[in-house]
Amino acid sequence: MISKELSQKLYADLINGKTVNKHNYQIKTNELAESPLYNEVFNNLDEYKVLYENINFELVHKHPGFFYIRELNGDEANETTIKIQALLIVIGRIVTERGYLFDTLTDYRAGIKSEDLVVAMEEERYTDILHTCKLCKDRNIETEIKNNLISRELMFINSRGHYVLSNAGQSFFSELKDSYERDV
Repeated sequence: MISKELSQKLYADLINGKTVNKHNYQIKTNELAESPLYNEVFNNLDEYKVLYENINFELVHKHPGFFYIRELNGDEANETTIKIQALLIVIGRIVTERGYLFDTLTDYRAGIKSEDLVVAMEEERYTDILHTCKLCKDRNIETEIKNNLISRELMFINSRGHYVLSNAGQSFFSELKDSYERDV
């Protein structure tokens, strides 16, 4: 049975472009906890799929555990999507080129420091990518991450102040890796 309270919260989040992750970061305890919103959708998946189809959206469930909606017959490559992808690619490159293990981005106790992002943004190769995607022209990288990734729950800031990928953010890189392995 669908929860009225949770379904209203889900709708507000999903319609505003947020993802619903299987785990949410709890800053007070520095731990990951299961998301009641995710569990609500997962346990009532058929009902939610029909509900969102009735308002012209597809409810999508992706591995490693998150939901989002997209417009039925909508264009997937919109400006917001391009900005999100550009930011994630640049962050991934910064992490790997600075010699960090990729797990730094996925471990909720680790994360990448804002200083690493700011210093990297002094490099033209990063700014060229971001400026082409209409990012970091009038705002700094941290503001762009907050506006495009954290607000959509693709990343979060842990208790150390470091940026960490959520389930949804991790999925982006999993899909890139899978695509690369298929093409090789």
